[in-house]
Amino acid sequence: MAKTPTKTAEPSRLTQSRVANMTAGRAKKQAKKEKLKAALQARAAHARAARKAIQAT
Repeated sequence: MAKTPTKTAEPSRLTQSRVANMTAGRAKKQAKKEKLKAALQARAAHARAARKAIQAT
């Protein structure tokens, strides 16, 4: 049985798909984080406006 080379020039399909999945997962996580941040900022702005309105009355 011939010894297979440990490192081939082209990564195996499995490795490629795994890397692609990881990248996709990271992008998804990033998008989720940004969406959350945006929602939080909107809520904070709304709260600020509400406080101002309460003080104005």
